Amino acid sequence: MIETLQLYSSVALFYIAQYLDRYSLLLPLGAIGIWRWSVWVMKELVGSNYKPKKEQYDATVSLVVPVYNENPEVFKHALQTWKKNKPIEIIAVIDYTDRTCIKIFKEFQNEFENAVLIITKKPGKRPALVDGMGKAKGEVIALVDSDTIWDDKVIRYGLSPFHDPKVGGVATYQSVWKPKTLAQKIFDIQLDLRYMHDYPFLAVAGDALTCLSGRTAFYRKTAVLPELDGLLNETFRGVPVISGDDKCLTYLILKHGWKTIYQSNSHVYTPGMTSMGQYMKQRLRWTRNALRADSKAMADGWPRKHRGLFFFQVDKILQSFVIILSLMFFIVALILQQYLVASVIFIWWFLSRALKLYSHFMQKPKNLLILPAYVLYSFITGALKIYALLTLNTQGWITRWDKSRLHKSRFVGRAFASFVTVFIMIGLGAAVYFYKQYTYFIPYAKKEIFLSQVLPKYDNSIIAQNPVLGTSTGGMKNLFVKNYKVEKTESLSSIASKFGIDQRQLYAANTAKLPDTSTAPIGLTLSIPSKEMTLDPVKNSDYSTSPGALNLRVERDEKTNTIIIFGRGKLITFSELSKKVGDQYLKQIKPGVWRLSANLYLHNGPTLVLDKRELSWLQLESNEKNFVSIRTQNGDLRMQDVKITSWNSAKNDYDKNLLDGRSFIMVKDNSRMDIYNSELAYLGYPTNPSLAVSPYGVSWKLSGQKLKSVMLSGEVIGSKFHHNYFGAYTYGATGMLWKNNEFYANTRYGLDPHDDSNGFLITENYSHNNGTHGIILSKRCMYNVIENNISINNGLHGIMLHEKSDYNVVTNNKVGGNVSGIAIWRSSNNKVNSNTVTDNKHGVRANDKSSNNFFEKNTVSGSKSYGFYLYDRAENNVARANMVKNNQVGLYIKSDSNKIVDNRIIDNNIAIYFLESASKNIVSNNTIEDSSVYAVYTKIQSGLTNVLGANTFERNRRDTDGQKLN
Repeated sequence: MIETLQLYSSVALFYIAQYLDRYSLLLPLGAIGIWRWSVWVMKELVGSNYKPKKEQYDATVSLVVPVYNENPEVFKHALQTWKKNKPIEIIAVIDYTDRTCIKIFKEFQNEFENAVLIITKKPGKRPALVDGMGKAKGEVIALVDSDTIWDDKVIRYGLSPFHDPKVGGVATYQSVWKPKTLAQKIFDIQLDLRYMHDYPFLAVAGDALTCLSGRTAFYRKTAVLPELDGLLNETFRGVPVISGDDKCLTYLILKHGWKTIYQSNSHVYTPGMTSMGQYMKQRLRWTRNALRADSKAMADGWPRKHRGLFFFQVDKILQSFVIILSLMFFIVALILQQYLVASVIFIWWFLSRALKLYSHFMQKPKNLLILPAYVLYSFITGALKIYALLTLNTQGWITRWDKSRLHKSRFVGRAFASFVTVFIMIGLGAAVYFYKQYTYFIPYAKKEIFLSQVLPKYDNSIIAQNPVLGTSTGGMKNLFVKNYKVEKTESLSSIASKFGIDQRQLYAANTAKLPDTSTAPIGLTLSIPSKEMTLDPVKNSDYSTSPGALNLRVERDEKTNTIIIFGRGKLITFSELSKKVGDQYLKQIKPGVWRLSANLYLHNGPTLVLDKRELSWLQLESNEKNFVSIRTQNGDLRMQDVKITSWNSAKNDYDKNLLDGRSFIMVKDNSRMDIYNSELAYLGYPTNPSLAVSPYGVSWKLSGQKLKSVMLSGEVIGSKFHHNYFGAYTYGATGMLWKNNEFYANTRYGLDPHDDSNGFLITENYSHNNGTHGIILSKRCMYNVIENNISINNGLHGIMLHEKSDYNVVTNNKVGGNVSGIAIWRSSNNKVNSNTVTDNKHGVRANDKSSNNFFEKNTVSGSKSYGFYLYDRAENNVARANMVKNNQVGLYIKSDSNKIVDNRIIDNNIAIYFLESASKNIVSNNTIEDSSVYAVYTKIQSGLTNVLGANTFERNRRDTDGQKLN
């Protein structure tokens, strides 16, 4: 029994230690969170019992309004809303310099006989308030800011609490009037926090509020008049206090035994500052006012009689430091590369604030969009509170004082306060950092026993006796198709002899454009199949050699608005075509620029040449009603130094709408399309089952039943493909050359060789900023070479081998800024070597039964998640001699029987991570250095093991570690 208890005890201690080791940074923050949320829940529970007073109380009310440089329109509007509430008088104390507001108020006196105007030369709001209250006749005095808009029943509801003769003052609910700017919306959130949450708590917890805001506060005249001298002559540390009159007056009546009450149904509005900079200055002033008043009050001792108020005052002061502490924890987590911890903190900031602001967002859900700005604002206000605490005697009032009237604060004092504020914040950050550094405690002895079971170590000589199977790409075939331009009349036999191939294969590859089986017409470009490719010539006997099929002719099919070019083995230039078609369907817009307004179709054997000698830009009419295309069926298309795009004549712009169809180019079956130094853009749209074409943009398409019987090919050099649906697409093409092209800003893929596109050489291309993949080989694309390309910043993957795309070579490419740099899905026997893979989410990824792939001499760095990611039965793969550095996890393995050998794995958070069902993987002869968390970490199912050979471990925070997967 004792042994069993000891066993369970040791296991429990192990897991506790694991948690403390990996997530100890969250412990103090968790404790602080429990404290802060306990306070919040307590305040919400207490505040939920709040109800506004409903007893009717009749009393005369005088409004006292200090006015200085107010917005005239706002002041006019405010006067009318006050008038509707029927006070016995409105006393406006207006600075003598504010001639506009004086004029407005004099006009107002014509419609409200009890409007009293006091023009003052005394600077400041406090003297104005004292003068106004001294003239007031009402039993209750409402102190109102000159920009405050009232609801219709502010006075009626605001008077109810005065039914209690001990009530000296009443606070109203306040909001921002029609908030539009970020500053106004954040201020509105702040006001809702105060009046929906803080004040209901204070109202229920006691009879004392922190402040009866100067925007509108009701005072019993007998309570407030004795305090006018204290209001007018308040000092702090021997210096007269200019601002903060509302909090001063609130605390004066509280100190002398009066109650202050909150009335949520008495609702007023303020425009608020439109500028964030001005609002932050205002917030700094308010913070100083609050800290001055609270420190004086707590020094006097009277707040202790009001437990709710005293608790609130202390909690507010501590809260600013806690906010800054949270930010420091986040920064330290990033510095220590504890991204999980940083993510938890980051997400929690948003969740917690969204929850605390739930009542505001229920009323104004659109303000959820500014939640990130509010989170940032909360940290700034935390720093502001520290700075305000150091500059309490700095005086200023941006809305009531001209700069010439202000006391000049010393630059040295402000600089010192700023320095101390930064020093305090750095000190908090340093405290968090050192706490993290010195709280890693792991029961090493027990951990070593566990690790010896799940990561057994063997000598490399023993491991070498059991090599991983399937690491060869020896099945590679050369299916590359060369091209040969016929310069003089030649026989097919002589051409076949030049390339060492069978004449029948040469004919089979070019049947559609050859008029007979023996000769090749001048000007044609022939596709030269490789020796390893076999076409079945029997299936190529359906092309007519009648005179009608051999003669060049151009016809138009009116029903489909299609220009059809016939002529087996015939070559037609663009100028010849334009003469035969006429301006109605092919019109020159200006020199070099032509517009095609009918479909163009090459049928069985002709070759159309488009080059810069005859045109520079061919516009294909494409609009919401119809569009034209260029297609070939067993015909060739050759482009040199031209630009081809869709064009909407009505809008005089490219057709940018894919939803209603768009112009495209497609060659089909025994065709060849060669593109040199050209630009093809704004073409293509998504297909659907009713279409017999591939309208993706620029496409090579082989009919499924003609696979291995005819050849579809071409070469594309030095060209640009952009803003197409697919940059370029092939289906069943063979041996194409793609060199020095650029693919960018395409809706889906950059370059997409699809079903059975084999034997390609894809080299020196630049694919970037495409919607999904930069370069993808999909569905049985085999024996291709992808080399020396750059594929960056694409929506999904840089280079992808997809679904049985086997025996390909991916070498010396640069991929970065993608989701996965190089992704292999259900494809095997590929060689991925000498690539530079940087700053992707996953560097190199293989999954869904991708096996026997060979990853060698790649540099994989800066991956936000994993450098290499092998999962979902990606087995028997080899990663050898790679440089894996600066990744979150170097190699993340969830599959079996892979071999990790001879690699340098440095500066990762975790170098190698085995998870879930990973087993029988071998890690040997690697150099693993400077891992900030673990060199090798294992979290696999019980009973599974992975093998550690002789590896070199240097300067890792911990060489091996792990835990059981429950």
